[in-house]
Amino acid sequence: MNIQQIIRICLLGMVLAMSTPVLAETWQVEKAFKEVKLQGYTRSIKTAILSAEVTGKLLHLNYDVGDVIGKKKLAQIDPTFVNFQIKTTRVSLARNGIQSKKIASRIKYLTREFQRKETLFSKGRATEVIRDAASQELDQAQLELGAITQEKRSLEVTRAQLEETKARHGVWGPEHWVVTEKKVEEGQVIQAGMPLAVVQDFRQLVVPLAVSNDELGGILEKGETFTAMLEGRPVQLGVDYINPEFDEKTRKIKIQLIIPKAGMPHRGGLRLVMPVLSRIQGGKVPAAAVVNRYANPRVFVKGEKESTGITILDTQGAYLIVAETAGIKPGVLLMAPGENMP
Repeated sequence: MNIQQIIRICLLGMVLAMSTPVLAETWQVEKAFKEVKLQGYTRSIKTAILSAEVTGKLLHLNYDVGDVIGKKKLAQIDPTFVNFQIKTTRVSLARNGIQSKKIASRIKYLTREFQRKETLFSKGRATEVIRDAASQELDQAQLELGAITQEKRSLEVTRAQLEETKARHGVWGPEHWVVTEKKVEEGQVIQAGMPLAVVQDFRQLVVPLAVSNDELGGILEKGETFTAMLEGRPVQLGVDYINPEFDEKTRKIKIQLIIPKAGMPHRGGLRLVMPVLSRIQGGKVPAAAVVNRYANPRVFVKGEKESTGITILDTQGAYLIVAETAGIKPGVLLMAPGENMP
């Protein structure tokens, strides 16, 4: 027997000695709990990596680490070459419009010419060959107008694509988020897909924890919102989510707590301390309900003539934590030792 075990037995004996009953009482075996202080550190509720969608030279980076993103875009990539392509497409559209007007004017003329020759043919003053030639020329002009129209639609799609590409030369970040890491510098040539900055949303803070089943039960019993200490100050928080997956190695469940309003500047790394009543194996009985003679602790269950032996696992103030058995479990009533002792 080591020194710690001897000290523990001595303390147990002192508790039992001080708890000798004077009056007859009745107690109930209760579920055993212990207070556990869970600790964790705050993080942002959301994190995103902003990347470039196009290749080019970085002209401007409007925010530094720690800056809150506002109305201005995060970064601007040089759009010179896409601007040239847009201008070329606009010139092509203008030329297409001129050609379209020319053909439309020609179709009006050929339509009148065909109608005139059709009239002459009906009166026998023009041959069928002349009328068919006029009809063929009108059909060809209409086909040319159709081709020009399709070309215009294609150019409009190209222009829209180029405008969208130009828009993507500007990189926007979500408003009110904070830049926490800058990965590029102005003047740098970047490639499509290259990360530019890491941004995080600190408007709400979260605290990830890994807890046991019993600790999780203690947290859920606190209700939808409860109080904990954040850097020594009380804050209101709740459970954001519970990961249904179980970690086989640590035998823990991952959960995340959320703090809507911390009452202090929001940032990561703030220490949260939260006391939780965690269920433990065994039952809790008052030391006064136990008689311990010759290192043989026993209790008297109500309605039974003989005492029942118990195994003491731990002490908790004026209570003892005992191993649960068929006869000693939460809800069982105990009688004062004086009522049954000779």
